[in-house]
Amino acid sequence: MILHILTKAPYSSVAQQMQQAIGEADAVLLVEEGVTAALSPSWTAWKAYHSRIYILAEDLLARGLNGIAEANELPVIGMDEFVTLTEKYAQTVTWY
Repeated sequence: MILHILTKAPYSSVAQQMQQAIGEADAVLLVEEGVTAALSPSWTAWKAYHSRIYILAEDLLARGLNGIAEANELPVIGMDEFVTLTEKYAQTVTWY
């Protein structure tokens, strides 16, 4: 079980590499520029891993995207839940 932390935009080469590495029991946390995935509800990862993708609320708010995430019913978490995720998953991989 790995928590993949994506810091880049959803259509970047890094995001594509991450999608190829995700296992069945893994989860994804979108941070920094990764939160721009809220602008793309048709992003393939939403369909493939919807129940296991989370967006960091603080980064959404910093980019003015919190309303878009809510409108698209995307899973938003805060820092406390971020910490909980890192405790839940045995490993974390950050994609830069």
